[in-house]
Amino acid sequence: MMSLLSSISLRISLIFTFFTALILLIMSIVIHQLVMHHFEKQDRALLEGKVSLIENILLQIPQNQPLLIQQLNDALVGHHGLMVQIERPIGTPLLATVSASIPDQPTRYGKLSPLVEWRINQKDYRGIIVKHSRTESSESDRIVVGVETTAHSHFLDEFRQQLLMIGGVATMSLMILGWFAARRGLRPAHSMALVAEGISGQNLTGRLDENHAPTELKPLAAAFNSMLDRLEDAVSRLTDFSSDLAHELRTPINALMTQTQVCLSKPRDIPAYQDVLFSNLEEYERLARMISDMLFLAKAEHGLSLQYLQKVDLRQEVIALFEFYDALAADKGMKLSLSGSAVMQSDQLMLRRALSNLISNAIRHGKENSIVSLHLSQQEQLIAITIQNEATTMSKEQLLRLFDRFYRTDLSRQRTEEGTGLGLAITKSIVQVHGGQIEAFSAQDTVTFKIQFESQK
Repeated sequence: MMSLLSSISLRISLIFTFFTALILLIMSIVIHQLVMHHFEKQDRALLEGKVSLIENILLQIPQNQPLLIQQLNDALVGHHGLMVQIERPIGTPLLATVSASIPDQPTRYGKLSPLVEWRINQKDYRGIIVKHSRTESSESDRIVVGVETTAHSHFLDEFRQQLLMIGGVATMSLMILGWFAARRGLRPAHSMALVAEGISGQNLTGRLDENHAPTELKPLAAAFNSMLDRLEDAVSRLTDFSSDLAHELRTPINALMTQTQVCLSKPRDIPAYQDVLFSNLEEYERLARMISDMLFLAKAEHGLSLQYLQKVDLRQEVIALFEFYDALAADKGMKLSLSGSAVMQSDQLMLRRALSNLISNAIRHGKENSIVSLHLSQQEQLIAITIQNEATTMSKEQLLRLFDRFYRTDLSRQRTEEGTGLGLAITKSIVQVHGGQIEAFSAQDTVTFKIQFESQK
């Protein structure tokens, strides 16, 4: 039962059936009332005509009662189902077409008297009861004219039953047709489900057809395709990350194994063993830095928290970092240039790490005898940090993946001794946790990194 109620087709069909039945019921009531009103209108026209005729005869023959009765009988001949009762004066019967007396009913003057109903001898009547004032005296006559409505009642009963039967058949037919129409209307959703079933971790190429999708399903198809694009991109990045991680870990481990095997191949003196241990220590330190950086990035993905916010003078931080990297820059004949100033609320150690990664990256990949320039600017709503150096121009594809873990612009992916390949990824995480954004630009042998933060008040 629950599975049936969970069907969208059935729900649409039931809702459609409910409103259809409601509309048919209202239409039936309206039609029934219109037919009843039509019969009442016909009866009133007939009755008012007879009342006018009787009043005219009463006025023409005010005294001669036998002649009056004969004229009335002649005027009423041939009218089947018509009953007349005249009291002249009121309380004194003059003429009655039926032997039974009419029950007391409200009596009014004039032809605007309401239609009243009564039942005599198992027959239903609808009529008018009026008082007729005589012109020659103060006495009044009472005229009762009625028409039998038994046939009308039978017709209305049959008509009501037919309306109910037709409405019931129409409702059931519309429910079935509505269910069929809903099933056909939801067929594109079934097609989408078939496409979705064919998508797996090994096959993310399938996409929903947005062009031929119904208007109601186009937003869903677009959102689903967009999700698949993001998922495919994430899987591709994860695959590259796994490959890069295996490569990065294999290199130091192979070096450790090779040096150890060579050292153990034959007896050696203590200095030789010490050299091997020192070399192994460097590889261990590199592995430790790599693991530490990966743990930082894993924590960043699950949400870093800024616990030690304080006001930081960015100019003083950059000056301190320039002093630290001055020797490394001097080895390549490079100069470090600083301009501008800015102050912001941040975690000092995390922000220093991000700036250190960018400066060391600019020195490591910059051209010899060039200038690494860093510019700070602060406006009312924005703080900007720009680092620029001369380096080989990068393509758009390289710029898009520049902040990926272990990604190297050099396709040979040769390991460098200075870094782990995670510096820019860590920098991006630090910038984002501070509510900022970082972008990279490259043109005409120049590489520029630009960081922007919202200015805190």
